[in-house]
Amino acid sequence: TYLASTKAGGATPLAYLLGTLAMLAVGGTVALFARSLSSAGSMYAYITNGANRWLGFLGGWCYAAAFLVLGGAVLCGFGFFTASLVGLLTGADPAWYWFSLAGLVIIALMSMFDIKASTRTQLAILVVTMSALLVVAVVVIAIGSPSVSVIDGTTPVASAGRSVDLSAFWPSAAGVSWTGVLFGLAFGMLSFTGAEASAVLSEETRDPRRAIPRAVIGSIVVAGLFYLVITYATAIGFGVQQAATDWPASLAGLAAVAPNEGFAAVVLACAALASLFCALGVHIAVSRVLFAMGRERVLPSWLGVLHPKWGTPWPAIGLDLLVWVLLAGGSVLFTSRETQIAIAGGLDNGLTGGVYVFTFLAGIGTPLVMGVYLMLGIAGVTHGGRIGDSRFRVVGGLAAVVGALALFGSLYYSFVEAAPGAGIPLVVAVVPWVCLVIAAVGLGVAAWTRRFRQPIWDDMGRIFDEV
Repeated sequence: TYLASTKAGGATPLAYLLGTLAMLAVGGTVALFARSLSSAGSMYAYITNGANRWLGFLGGWCYAAAFLVLGGAVLCGFGFFTASLVGLLTGADPAWYWFSLAGLVIIALMSMFDIKASTRTQLAILVVTMSALLVVAVVVIAIGSPSVSVIDGTTPVASAGRSVDLSAFWPSAAGVSWTGVLFGLAFGMLSFTGAEASAVLSEETRDPRRAIPRAVIGSIVVAGLFYLVITYATAIGFGVQQAATDWPASLAGLAAVAPNEGFAAVVLACAALASLFCALGVHIAVSRVLFAMGRERVLPSWLGVLHPKWGTPWPAIGLDLLVWVLLAGGSVLFTSRETQIAIAGGLDNGLTGGVYVFTFLAGIGTPLVMGVYLMLGIAGVTHGGRIGDSRFRVVGGLAAVVGALALFGSLYYSFVEAAPGAGIPLVVAVVPWVCLVIAAVGLGVAAWTRRFRQPIWDDMGRIFDEV
């Protein structure tokens, strides 16, 4: 929600409302495919079978790349949320990266063993954190907007004491633009990413053609309601109009508007736990996609190897964790401290590097994911036309439209200044070109595979028809 708020401000609840509707279109397309295809490759398998091998390979490549990047981002989120909690409780200024490294070890251990244990642990933590955050949100809404800014303590807030403020659902009333809301929409949809990723567990789930669609749609509905309450409470806590300035200045928005330090500590603890298990979920998803593509040998075959005892794709698991370390370490080492502080919203303490890496990597991963949603929608429309199923055509068409809108929103501020004369930071301006290079490399690998490994190319997606 923090990243969405940097441009959507007090209209972030609107961005998440639209994001929920958009993800229902994406999730509906996934659910339709999941009823006929059970595959650890999920998006890769669906796009390959629904459209063609070229688009399928590119979709799988970009999806894996996005999750490799986003997993590293969320792991850094665990680091700086935990460091923030320790700082709040002790007054110290701990470095974020020690906590991220500890999280990496936990994720490595949990992902290597039976998937049932890790998913049940995720579910238990989810229930606890969501319940606690909802309690804080209800308290904040009941109190209403403050009389002065919670950030600077002096700026008067126009809607003081107000608990109901519908300007949170109209950009001009909230003091932001529609392009800002589209930017927020992209990160709003990103917040749901993982709902469709449950399809990667198709081969490890009983009755996947029934369970996976229910999991995808059900999680989007529940998460959508949750995000709506949390973002609305945060907008009210800052004051909807004041949120355009104050929310981007606060790393954990709901913690900043909490009525006291006890509530703030609860928010930070929940955010840290949620980040850890979100990283675990992303890790599980990308390791299965890499495994599926390795099993078909469109990627190195060693990625398609399972652990002889636990049945988990341990080479893909190891590769993913290694990439996380390299991405986070490289992002910090090759970026000046001044740039890190600027991207982190002026934050200059032990959290700076973690906030910077989170923001930078999420900025790269988001357009990649939105591009895959666009490709999934195209595959749904194509598949529906081929088999004469209007459900695929309608839902897939909607998924393609919302994917395109979110892709536009996620890249808009890489080309246009957020404010006149503000300039565009280099690390923001390069995002479209980094994504373009990733896609171009994927197409190059696809062309090489088709040219020199024709039998493997011809078999893409075929294995899933036999599951």
